[in-house]
Amino acid sequence: MLEWLEANPLPEACVDCTEQECYNCEDAGMRWYLSSEDELKVRRKMLVSAIERLQRQLTAIDEELEMIGAKLC
Repeated sequence: MLEWLEANPLPEACVDCTEQECYNCEDAGMRWYLSSEDELKVRRKMLVSAIERLQRQLTAIDEELEMIGAKLC
């Protein structure tokens, strides 16, 4: 599970904020951040997902090429 850390000190935009949740706030990215370890985990997961997607695309292309080759024989 990822752990979001709160900036200390708070960004200027957040100091006088009365909102309890930052979900829709444009300044949330300045207030909340991931640890270096969690940031790397997220990047790794995104890369693995991209590789898996590309592997599926390559498999689909190979299958199409096989069908085209079978029709030509």
